[in-house]
Amino acid sequence: MKRALSTIALALAGAAALTLPHGTAFAQEKMRVSLDTNATHVRNKGTEAFAAELKKHIGDKIAVEIYPSAQLFRDRDIPKALRQNAIEMGIPGTWQLDGIEPNTAIQTLPMFYGVDADTVHKIMDGKLGDFLNKRMEERLKVKILGKWMDLGFQHFYSVSKAINKYDDLKGLKIRYPGGSANAARIKALGATPTLIPWPDLPLALSQGVVDAVTTTHESSVTAKLWDSGLKYSFEDFQFFGQYVPMVSLDFWNKQPKAVQDALKASWDATVGEQRKNAAEAQLKARDILLQHGIKIASPSKAEITAARKRLMTTQADLVKDMKIDADAVKIGLEELRAAGVEY
Repeated sequence: MKRALSTIALALAGAAALTLPHGTAFAQEKMRVSLDTNATHVRNKGTEAFAAELKKHIGDKIAVEIYPSAQLFRDRDIPKALRQNAIEMGIPGTWQLDGIEPNTAIQTLPMFYGVDADTVHKIMDGKLGDFLNKRMEERLKVKILGKWMDLGFQHFYSVSKAINKYDDLKGLKIRYPGGSANAARIKALGATPTLIPWPDLPLALSQGVVDAVTTTHESSVTAKLWDSGLKYSFEDFQFFGQYVPMVSLDFWNKQPKAVQDALKASWDATVGEQRKNAAEAQLKARDILLQHGIKIASPSKAEITAARKRLMTTQADLVKDMKIDADAVKIGLEELRAAGVEY
């Protein structure tokens, strides 16, 4: 039987587990989770770990059904799907959300260009992350379960032209995953941004619709982009991609507190391991790309810092055009500077 649907059936070890606090028994209900990456992707595996953990807390109260590969919705459509109760949960990338809540684009601004993962975690798990979660919950009408999942650093990858230095980007037509700041970065570096959803990317690359793509090592490997002609990578650490765990507000509100607490606790218990696995997956994927003949060029830290400073000249206009909250930018700048990031 083809694995079109990854279903995690939640079962009780015994009748006693059917009872949550106050002695209330509940009928099983579904929690449909929509992801647009395939079943082997690090996000999907992290979601499966979350569902397994949830089973330990609530038994068969909720049956989690994970739909990979955009079988239900693409990430960009997750907020609407949650509002319409077409699904109960989605974990979209922040870059897919700025059309509705502009502040979610803050990690893609020039000030975060080339910033290391530990610094990003410290900032996004703190005051700035709390601010963004509150804004998303208000604007998108969702419940955010906790810390964000990791994808990893976005880099450039090309099909026909080697990218060994920043000047090699000039004139290329480059696919980006969404997000106004991502498009602006590509433009500022002399290339042309082209928005193509992830499921459509392999065909677009193989048919020459675009010359290059911004994505991650791990995503490139799970999609086997070398089969679509991928030959080169420019490892510039553009921004650190993360996914936001959001649940339909209607679904959330109808759950008893014990289930709400279990959802948050299950997420908190597994997101740390997911982040570790994501980092390991990126390193492993880099090796796999090399094994498939992908030539990887890496700019120096000084070159990345110089590029960040160059891109920073566009940030003020970008923040204004995108309507990003000045207070959020201020928090981010202060915390980045305190971490020693140069501008």
